[in-house]
Amino acid sequence: MSVKVKCRHCLRAIGEMKDSNQVQQLVQEQPLSNDELNEILQEDEQGELNVLLVCEECEEILTQNPSLFEQDNFIH
Repeated sequence: MSVKVKCRHCLRAIGEMKDSNQVQQLVQEQPLSNDELNEILQEDEQGELNVLLVCEECEEILTQNPSLFEQDNFIH
């Protein structure tokens, strides 16, 4: 099953990976809490796995406007 990579702020598609088991293993090897893992790895209504990261545009906006870190989503 493929894994979709999306921005966690604007929900823009960043990419797609073919091997969901490998993606889960790579993410779980990171020093993250269970809550952080649950925020990054999410299943949608169709049962597809999504990896929620931050796209370059949102990263730039967050760097310029640190108060936006408090919000889950914002529009750019």
